[in-house]
Amino acid sequence: MSEEDVLNPPRGMRDLIGVDAELHEYMVELFKETARRNGFKPIITPTVEYFRLFEKKSGEEIRRSMYVFQDKAGRTLALRPEVTASVVRAYLKEMRSQPKPIRLYYVAQCFRYEEPQKARYREFWQGGLEIIGDPDINADVSAAFTASNFLEELGVKHYYVVGNVATYRVIMGRIGIPEETQDLVLHLIDKDRVSEALQVLRDKTSREDIVELFGKLLNSGIDEALSVIMDFRELGEGYFIIESELAKTREFIELLNQVGFNAAYEPKLVRGLAYYTGLIFEYKTSGGLSVSIGGGGRYDGLTRVYGGEYEYSTGLALGLDRIMLLLDPGKILPSKTTVLISILEGVPLKAGYELVRRIRVKGVEVIPYRARSLSKALSLANRINAGLVVIIGRREYESGSIIVKNMSTGEQKYIGLNDINTFLDYIKGAGTQHPRDNAG
Repeated sequence: MSEEDVLNPPRGMRDLIGVDAELHEYMVELFKETARRNGFKPIITPTVEYFRLFEKKSGEEIRRSMYVFQDKAGRTLALRPEVTASVVRAYLKEMRSQPKPIRLYYVAQCFRYEEPQKARYREFWQGGLEIIGDPDINADVSAAFTASNFLEELGVKHYYVVGNVATYRVIMGRIGIPEETQDLVLHLIDKDRVSEALQVLRDKTSREDIVELFGKLLNSGIDEALSVIMDFRELGEGYFIIESELAKTREFIELLNQVGFNAAYEPKLVRGLAYYTGLIFEYKTSGGLSVSIGGGGRYDGLTRVYGGEYEYSTGLALGLDRIMLLLDPGKILPSKTTVLISILEGVPLKAGYELVRRIRVKGVEVIPYRARSLSKALSLANRINAGLVVIIGRREYESGSIIVKNMSTGEQKYIGLNDINTFLDYIKGAGTQHPRDNAG
């Protein structure tokens, strides 16, 4: 491997530096703050899990795209392709006895070996919300509403596309289609290969009327779907499940619309993860991205796949990398003042650091600098767009004072070191610089 190769990250991975790194950190902190404000608690799960954790219910496409390897003990492990399975595992191991519903949030890196393209990376960040132990539609709305609040604070205009996989799973289950084949059919629909999906059904059943019903539902709105299934009351309990699920879907859409978010039904929406059991949704934007910026839905009973009791569960994940492509750092990142503490030759370093310790002002970053001369200090201040320069020369040090220079106005002010409040007030009143200006 050449030196040039070593300096490049692997394909599909990337470095975040400068303003991009600051914007990423800002988004992460805002997501966490928004989640906490809405009653979610943090959870941190391992980046590496046993492969079989995801093999069970992640779906064919994700299984094929996982980074899988064996450790030195011969165990088959994987870099997580998503986080919900890990959250369910952690719930079963550590949280079963806690009062429900359990509301959790995470921010995590995930990995999938997919073809890199715009808005798609092999290493990507997700901000997620999970609610375990709540069957009510309010849980779905609460998670969706929280994520929308986060997007609103970033200024990301978005809308919801809503579906429900229970309609299709119930029909297939009633005519004896095995779960593995159900997953394949839904995978084909997710890839807009509807004719292939219907052919798989024809190969598995002699009920052409059921296949036709399936095709009609894939092209029907909620009201039309409710009308279509009335001719199939032979589905027994399945009929009432479908009716109930479509009613929940309508209620979810209406609630989102009532609180100011646009949402519409899309019968072909099934999503790529095999563990979804009912209501599902995706976040879309008209901001230049054709792909979704997030999504989620019901995964009731996923706990049973891993040996636990049946639990009602819902959740979502937002693609932070995709959202970042929609943002203008100059409009998003908070303003700040950069203060350069210039410690000139002949002055003990501790004099500068004692001052650094006393400057604790929100929105102010303080950089100590050992300068050979005042001109070098001012040159650096210009290069990094510092708003203020604090000069501590030998004369100032001996007299217990500092010189503060405003780089925008050229104004200089002598302040006694004992008069720290005057200095802090001066900082607060100084002009601010935006992180974008420091991108270099």
